[in-house]
Amino acid sequence: MAFALLTACAQTEYFVPPPVTTDLRLNVRADTVMVNDISIPEYAINQEIPLQRADGSLFTDTDKLWADLPDRAMAGALTRHLNQITDASVAVEPWPLSGFPDVEVTVFVEDMIVQANNSLRLTGTYALRRETDRGSIETFALTVPVADQSYTAIIAAHEAAWLRLAEEIARKL
Repeated sequence: MAFALLTACAQTEYFVPPPVTTDLRLNVRADTVMVNDISIPEYAINQEIPLQRADGSLFTDTDKLWADLPDRAMAGALTRHLNQITDASVAVEPWPLSGFPDVEVTVFVEDMIVQANNSLRLTGTYALRRETDRGSIETFALTVPVADQSYTAIIAAHEAAWLRLAEEIARKL
């Protein structure tokens, strides 16, 4: 009976990254940009939020979830930030405007993990495919502090890392 009562009390909590802004404003060569594909590691693809223990192993709390799928949330954040930072029109794939975008952004994330030392590590590569010019492939390695062990702080660190990545991408557009 006590177990049934405890189970009934457990509720799943969903977390949304708080919007952050930047003062960075750039005029870029591209008029239109499409955030094409965001590929993240298997351990980070689900709604569970992986955390790293001191021994390097990962764990999740199935009662604490992203409010959206992390790759979709990241694509939305990059799009929002690139629209704020640049003078280009930026949208997520599928391309909603006529013609083709001037630049397509593809991101491959190697690591997106909250480490045991209270920092978020975001590493990987991104490709800028240009419609009329030679594209480029860049690497990124970002570390963002996590204010505390709360899931609100953990999700806020993700948004901060995505903003830093958007700033980096914007400088290359």
